Amino acid sequence: MAIGELEYDHKVHNQPRAGDEKLAIRFFRKARQNPEESTKAGRPIFEEVDYIQIMVPGDRTSMIMRPMGDGDKGRFAKQYEHWLRTQNDDSVQGTPLEAWGVLNLAQIEEFRYFGIRTVEHMADLRDDVAGKIMGATALKQKAARFLEAAKEEAPRRELAEALEARDTEMAALKQAIEDQAKIIKDLQTKRSSGD
Repeated sequence: MAIGELEYDHKVHNQPRAGDEKLAIRFFRKARQNPEESTKAGRPIFEEVDYIQIMVPGDRTSMIMRPMGDGDKGRFAKQYEHWLRTQNDDSVQGTPLEAWGVLNLAQIEEFRYFGIRTVEHMADLRDDVAGKIMGATALKQKAARFLEAAKEEAPRRELAEALEARDTEMAALKQAIEDQAKIIKDLQTKRSSGD
């Protein structure tokens, strides 16, 4: 087969890959100088460009930051859709470290520096990375226990919410029956006194 006859499936790069769910993905806009327009205008001309940052949580050496390509929209569709809806630079999926209630503000900022923004990122830290950040190994274990407890608690929470909804509905029905009984009694009283 000659090089010109080589077939290549370009859609391969648009599909999520194994391990993508463990990456810290951030879409954002950044001003980038347009050299052509700057030369024409004789002054710096900037344009807004959509960027993507891809990083293994906790490993700053693995960070990739570049202008976003069309393949990124498909590969990281969930994060991209969230970013479009919120236009939030920190489009993360999961429980934010701030909502966990275990870390103080300084620790949260330190972990954010390393791309760890959620409890899920913390629980999925590679051991070699966790060993480089003070206290991260214990926090990784704590995060894993938190997520497991939340997973086990979810059915109980759903059941409790369903029971509460049922109780509310039953109370409303009981009140409606009492109201109807009162109306019937009033009508019977009027009918008896009217006869």
